[in-house]
Amino acid sequence: MQRRDFLKTTSVVTSSFVIGFYLPTKSRANDIKQEESLQPNAFVEITADNSINFIMSKVEMGQGTYTTLAMCIAEELNVDWEEINFKASTVKPVYYSYPGAIMITGGSSSIITKQLEMRKIGAAVNEMLISSAAKKWKIRANQLYTKDSKVINKKTKESFTFGELVTDLSSMKIPKNPKIKDLKDCKFIGHPQPRHPKEAWAKVTGKAEFGIDIRVDGMKYAAVLHPTVFGAKIKSFDASKALKKDGVIKVKEIPTGLAVIAQYWWQAKEALSDLDVVWDKGAFANTSDKDLDNEYTKAMQTAGASMRKDGDSIKAFKEANKVIEAEYNFPFLAHAPMEPLGFLAHHEKDKATIWSSSQSQTLAQGAAIKVLGVKAENITYNTPYLGSAFGRRGPVNLDFVKEGLYVAKDEAYPIMTLWTREDDIKMGNYRPKYKNKVKVALDSHGKITAFDGKIVSQSIFKGSVFAESGYKNGVDAAQKEGLANHPYTIDNHDLQAYTMESPIPVLWWRSVGHTQSAPTVEGIVDEAAYSAGIDPIKYRINMLTDRRLINLLEDVAKISDWEKRKKEKNVGYGVAIHKSFGTVCAQVAKVRITKDDFKVEKVWASVDCGFAFNPQNVENQIVGSINFGIAALKYSEITIKNGETMQSNFYDYVVSTMSDAPDVVVSIINSGEKIGGIGEPGVPPILAAVPNALFDATGKRYHSMPIKLSQ
Repeated sequence: MQRRDFLKTTSVVTSSFVIGFYLPTKSRANDIKQEESLQPNAFVEITADNSINFIMSKVEMGQGTYTTLAMCIAEELNVDWEEINFKASTVKPVYYSYPGAIMITGGSSSIITKQLEMRKIGAAVNEMLISSAAKKWKIRANQLYTKDSKVINKKTKESFTFGELVTDLSSMKIPKNPKIKDLKDCKFIGHPQPRHPKEAWAKVTGKAEFGIDIRVDGMKYAAVLHPTVFGAKIKSFDASKALKKDGVIKVKEIPTGLAVIAQYWWQAKEALSDLDVVWDKGAFANTSDKDLDNEYTKAMQTAGASMRKDGDSIKAFKEANKVIEAEYNFPFLAHAPMEPLGFLAHHEKDKATIWSSSQSQTLAQGAAIKVLGVKAENITYNTPYLGSAFGRRGPVNLDFVKEGLYVAKDEAYPIMTLWTREDDIKMGNYRPKYKNKVKVALDSHGKITAFDGKIVSQSIFKGSVFAESGYKNGVDAAQKEGLANHPYTIDNHDLQAYTMESPIPVLWWRSVGHTQSAPTVEGIVDEAAYSAGIDPIKYRINMLTDRRLINLLEDVAKISDWEKRKKEKNVGYGVAIHKSFGTVCAQVAKVRITKDDFKVEKVWASVDCGFAFNPQNVENQIVGSINFGIAALKYSEITIKNGETMQSNFYDYVVSTMSDAPDVVVSIINSGEKIGGIGEPGVPPILAAVPNALFDATGKRYHSMPIKLSQ
């Protein structure tokens, strides 16, 4: 690490010290010039009154990023944990991380990409504070230590607060290679921590500002009338009646529909019903679910793009003792975050201020540059808390972001464009619809000798800014992840992908392509195990060479008491294991059948993310993922009729409720492997373990979601 990779700045006005690191990665090196790396990348701010602020470049959307990243800084800086504050960062290249020249929170990447950087920042500031105090006392640095935001003399017990030392730091050299603690010696990292008290208390009391909470002087509100048919366009409209409504200021045509701007949002929303619009619905108005399903089936009749081809699959199937085939169907899924989508912007000629609940600050800022014609340096970007997202607040088409910008463009006041939940659920973006046909060949011992499959879906990445890495040779990354690289030892493969076109916008949904690959792979492997008459866990272990996965299966068998599980009528147990985002998770699900319904009563989960920086948050995320997945298993689906989405809100797009929540037991294994993510890896295995458990209870395989026992 070179000195020019560090930067410090001081503010005479506030007597504060801000320090930041620029740690180049391969991706950054390809995208950023060396000079740009010298821009501020400040993560710690200490003021003269000993206020300590941690400045976060990742967004907080309920996944615990703020707390866990703060733990990494606090561990090395030795601050008073309860007194630190959080600030959202500005948008600058030096904050870039995964997957390259972009600020983004997603892909369970926050801790993976930032933990080492945050720890080094804390360690460097700590060394500098000790050096400053040592000079003041004219003693050696090894005679001092830091604790609770103070530098303390070991012998005399005298102390300086960090704030009393900040004025000295501006003339000091920043350590080139600050020493960080061994993980075994950490008091924060690796130990359970609840959400930071200031974050938690702000949310409990309602003081925390989420996107739709923002209020600024003179702001107005906008609601947008969207088409109900995907791809429809406005032919003509009459806004005269709407303009007569109280509070309505303006009706404005934007690329996605008609916006009503009013003094208050309810006025704008109610005025939408007074707009007289003639729509050109286009050809998609004749399309329904059955048509899409037929198109997907027809696509499979031709050769698809190759996801994986090795060995001699044709020969293996000819010589097979038995062949098992299955078709899996997964519907479009909405994200349905609790906080509706909103975007606040103020355009003032050559400058702009935006308040964006986006998972990608860089993409949102880029949209503002393009739509408003404002330079990046003239955009003030604010990031509030996000009321959950599951991928929805990071759309590749930037729909709600661009819409808010078009509404605010050239207007004299700040405007918040707020979507209803109906807007979001009826108009995308969705997890793609998938149709998967797979088959495996078994030899006389029940071992899988070949695995063939055809996967049909729309592409998430094609045509997006991520197309270079996400869509290659006709294969979408979400089609192949967890499928083409499954962990089992099988000698022959022929896996093909088919990309469908549609005006329905699609997007990553929590765990992305793993939501279709896990139930497909783990479902067909489970069928093979039962066909071979071998215990499902033992069968999987026999097909694995990765000791990490074997350990997890052995652990989940132990905590669930798998071998001694009680046999009951209408009760079943199912197992699944899946690796995603660098983390492996194995789950055993217990289900109980009641008439034409089922209840997931208990789930045992073993998880290995390399090292659990915050075990409490790891457990929380696994529990949350399981409950999130149960919605897709039992209820959630988007259906299309005459080009329109039939669902609109929680009464017909059903998600999990408290009554659906199972008892969950989580076991964490710190294997020491490369650190993985945790926000998403708990979803895929539950989507496979429950169908396998239902087979154990009913003797019937369920290959389509949501699962209807009566069908």
